This record gives sequence, structure tokens and C-alpha cells, in this order.
Amino acid sequence: MLSSWNFRLFLFGFLLLLRAGAAVAQEKPALGGVGAAPAPKIAVPLAIRPSTADTSRFPLTYCMALPSLTPGQWEQDYKRYERLLAPEIKATQAGLDFVAATGVRTWWCANSASPHAQLDTATRIADPQRLVGEWHSVANRLITHIDSFSLADQRFYRSAVAQDVPGAATLTFTSNTLEMAPASLRKKRANKNFVLLNQRYLLLYGTAKRNGTVSLMGLDSAGRLIINANSVTERSVRGQYLTYQTVVRQLICERGK
Repeated sequence: MLSSWNFRLFLFGFLLLLRAGAAVAQEKPALGGVGAAPAPKIAVPLAIRPSTADTSRFPLTYCMALPSLTPGQWEQDYKRYERLLAPEIKATQAGLDFVAATGVRTWWCANSASPHAQLDTATRIADPQRLVGEWHSVANRLITHIDSFSLADQRFYRSAVAQDVPGAATLTFTSNTLEMAPASLRKKRANKNFVLLNQRYLLLYGTAKRNGTVSLMGLDSAGRLIINANSVTERSVRGQYLTYQTVVRQLICERGK
């Protein structure tokens, strides 16, 4: 399935915003809705499944902020980031919430500004002028973070896996536009207007911001640019289990010489 995704979806994830008539504003169902009782804090190591990505330079959790190991705290962790969401960002968010005949409730958002696995707020960009110029990708990968909680045995599971995405890219920022140029001349360049909101939300748009796409963006301690485009899926069965999945399309870039 992954091999069938086009280059631009794999490379940036910026332009992915699926909308449907049944879509609703992104309001994540409360934990109480699945019958979850507060669980004791469990020391759970991160389970690293076999990855096809080289994680020697950038670990799977590089510049990421994962939720508490206590599932009863997840809703509070989620709300910590809500104060950072600008109205322009909220206007782009749409999710689907449905219940299958099997009783599995699924909530899905293809272009999420509020994923379960967040970009660390320590990477916030105080001065947008630091973006201006040319950047070259040094890592391009797809990372899947999964947190699951079983109510039956009160056990918590956390895992992460990554896959490298082929192809490099050059990003060129002006004060208000972004050009994304893949290394292959056979691939099309993409030009978009952009605005950086609350020092961490990259909103790319054409003519209207409400139709734009959102990524989380920051600078690490070495000055590298990190862009995370996120999709999220929550699955639950009342009284049985709750699972959060965040798929991060991550691009890490260094400034051009």
C-alpha cells in the first residue's frame, strides 16, 4: 500500500487534507466515552519494531513529545496543546467519527494539527525570518507511533516503527512563500503560500487559508528544520480497549551552504 502513494504525499504530507460530506470538526472523543478508568502509572519501555529507516542519527522519538504512560492522563496531555491552536488552524481541521457493526468506534483525521504524538514545543520558531533561504533534506521518513490500553488486564502498550522514504528535496522559503523541489527533474515543483502560526504550525495554502494543510514545524538545537505532517486514528471498544495511532511524515532539513 505504501509503495502506491505518490511522491509528494510521501515526501511532505503537506498537501494531504481529505474532506468528505460526513466530516466533522476535529473534536477527539473523550476518554470517558470508551469507559476507561484511570490506570496506575506503568513503566513501559518503548517497543521498537523492526524499521527500514536508519535511526542512528535521528531516533524514532527525535524531538517528539509523547503522552503520559498513564492512559487516564491522555486527555489532559491532549488539552495542553489546544491553547496553541490558532483560529486559522482550527478552521482547516476535519475528522471522521463512525462506529462499525462490530462495535469498534473509529475516529480519523487525515491532516491533524493535534496528533497524539506531538512535535516538542522546545522546537518552536520565535523568529519566522530564520526560515528564509534554502534547505536540503537529510532525513525523509514515515514514522508510526501507537499507544494502546487494554481495559481487561489494565495493560498499556507503546510502539514505534519507521520507514525511510526515497527521494531528497530542496525547500526554499521567502517571507511568505514556500517552493518544494524534489531532486528528480521528472517530479513537479510545488509552490504554496505559507504562514507560521504560534511559532509551530506551518499552514500551506493556495487562495484560501481555510482550505490549507497543516504541519508541525520547528528547529532543533543544531538549527535543523523539522516538519511533521500528521494523520491520526483512534480505535476503541467501550469497556475493552483504546488505541491511538499517529502516522508522522517527517522531513528533516539542513540549511543550504
